[in-house]
Amino acid sequence: MNRLRGVKDLVRDAVEQGATAVERIHRSTAAKPFQVLRFIPALDAPLGVLQSLQDTTLAGTYGMVRWVNRAVDGTLDVALDLVEHHQRSRTNEAQQALRDSTRVP
Repeated sequence: MNRLRGVKDLVRDAVEQGATAVERIHRSTAAKPFQVLRFIPALDAPLGVLQSLQDTTLAGTYGMVRWVNRAVDGTLDVALDLVEHHQRSRTNEAQQALRDSTRVP
């Protein structure tokens, strides 16, 4: 079970860090056309609005990826806890049955 938890944690961290890295690259790449177009003075104000809208969209999109990642992580924690509890219960029941079967009447 510890191995499964370790794999789960690795995947969670990879998704979290991956989403953050991709968001950073996405923002940087998306900013380049705005930088070029800002050389046209008449476009400066509308570009500011558009870039702000784009930045907000990017933040929401990648934020949602990280939120879902955390929700899946928490759900898997609960599921693994339940599996461990079930396994312990079955082990305890088996041990009790073995003790009961070896008792001398």
